[in-house]
Amino acid sequence: MKVKKLGVLASLAVVAASFCGAANAAQVTWEDTIDFGAGREVTPWSPAVYTHDITTADAGGFKVGQDTVSSYYLTLDLYDDNDKATEIALFSDPGNLVAGVWSDLSGVEGVKGTILGRWLLEDTGHLTVAISSLLGDFYLGSSTLSVKGTSVPEPATLALFGAALLGFGLIRRKRLEA
Repeated sequence: MKVKKLGVLASLAVVAASFCGAANAAQVTWEDTIDFGAGREVTPWSPAVYTHDITTADAGGFKVGQDTVSSYYLTLDLYDDNDKATEIALFSDPGNLVAGVWSDLSGVEGVKGTILGRWLLEDTGHLTVAISSLLGDFYLGSSTLSVKGTSVPEPATLALFGAALLGFGLIRRKRLEA
């Protein structure tokens, strides 16, 4: 009889250990895309300033104060309206006033994130970016923010797991007394 109880207890321990692995932090990627439709015109007098939000369900549901950010990458779709010979785009990222300067506006440009940008994302879940024109005008088609980091389970999930283990322990104790 004791061997059977020991086998059940060992099985419960294996199941509990498998749940412990799920309670650890996991690598996650949050992604937010802003589509400007037909394109937003950017001129020297009309810069594009907008904010990415990774806290929404569509972006993956970043939890401020719980999840952490390790890096991010911003992809911009810039295109020229071909009305001038030279057009120059300037991109500013938090902590880097001149994160990117492009004169060939024929597609996708990318920018690696800064330490200040990572801090802002981790602190608020939002990243405000600005694109302006140094010369000429062009269009911004879309902007995609990809954020890599770790997601930690909510404390309620861990509490529920702890309550389940306590319940298993009480059931075992009651069976041993009977």
